[in-house]
Amino acid sequence: MPVAAIPLEDRLAIEDLAVAYCTAVDRIGDVDGVATLFTEGGVYDLAELGLGHFEGRAAIRGFFAGAFPTMAHNAHFLSNFALVDYAADGATAQAYVHGYSRGTDGSDLEVKARYTFDVVRETESWKIARVGVKMLIPTG
Repeated sequence: MPVAAIPLEDRLAIEDLAVAYCTAVDRIGDVDGVATLFTEGGVYDLAELGLGHFEGRAAIRGFFAGAFPTMAHNAHFLSNFALVDYAADGATAQAYVHGYSRGTDGSDLEVKARYTFDVVRETESWKIARVGVKMLIPTG
């Protein structure tokens, strides 16, 4: 479907979902706030970052339950948001992310990547079915 034909309410809701994901991660500690953004069978694919591949809301929740205690500060900055596929019940969006994280041990991580969000409509709201990360500029 051409971008111009996508209902504005859906486009904004999908973009808001991507922002909600980043904001929930940046709050550090709100495990349920992150997990509830995903479908029950959602996938969180951080393999390109060397952090694993998690399937199911419980596994995603478990990842963040383990990761949040090691995080002191996080900041995600999204740009170049685009819907690349759309249907009334599902869509794929991409956005560039410039992310910073400081660990409780003082270590820093800076990521320049493209997020891909596969989302589905559940009842009256959109949920994340899959988040994938593709590095744009390698770290290190």
